[in-house]
Amino acid sequence: MKEILTADNIKRVVEKFNFMNEEDMYAAVGYNGITALQVANRLTEKSRRQRDREQEANISDAVTELKSFPSVKKRESGVRVSGIDNLLIRLSRCCNPVPGDEIVGFITKGRGVSVHRADCTNINSGDARARLIPVEWETGLNDRKEYNVEIEISGYDRRGLLNEVLQAVNETKTNISAVSGKSDRNKVATIMMSIAIHNVSHLQKVVDRIKQIPDIYSVRRIMN
Repeated sequence: MKEILTADNIKRVVEKFNFMNEEDMYAAVGYNGITALQVANRLTEKSRRQRDREQEANISDAVTELKSFPSVKKRESGVRVSGIDNLLIRLSRCCNPVPGDEIVGFITKGRGVSVHRADCTNINSGDARARLIPVEWETGLNDRKEYNVEIEISGYDRRGLLNEVLQAVNETKTNISAVSGKSDRNKVATIMMSIAIHNVSHLQKVVDRIKQIPDIYSVRRIMN
């Protein structure tokens, strides 16, 4: 506020709207000759332009930094950056994106591009957004490559529940890389499972099959 509400900036806005002085401008707002939003936009336009220039410079620097990375012979992520080939790309472990998820690339410092789900909380800060670039799934690889996803299964703690869950996942021809479980005093069992899937449709098939098991309360995908 101190940087915006300066005497020089207010004078500039008064002149932009062709008022004689500051009081006339405030009076015009009072009788709806102009809106407070119009005044606010004028007051902040200089700082917004400066912020946009800084973000553009950051993105330009980040892309230049990308092109200086050592090239790789093969992309293992199943994701590509349009216009840049042989680039080191890795899937972020904080949100574990899979084909079918909306994704965005984050230009790291010295480690290529980290791919996140678009709703990942780790890329929502202003500083992070300045280093985001568009990325897309390589559709030709999605039916062959497997992606690790963690799911949480909640249900009534009864004998044989875990075995039924494992059998249900096996019926969908899905590999399980890790599984753990616990139960609380209210007889609620929580099963954590890491599975390898091809895409979002495959994941939904697994979730739907588990939900068919009696005494299952919920099945959800989790983010680390």
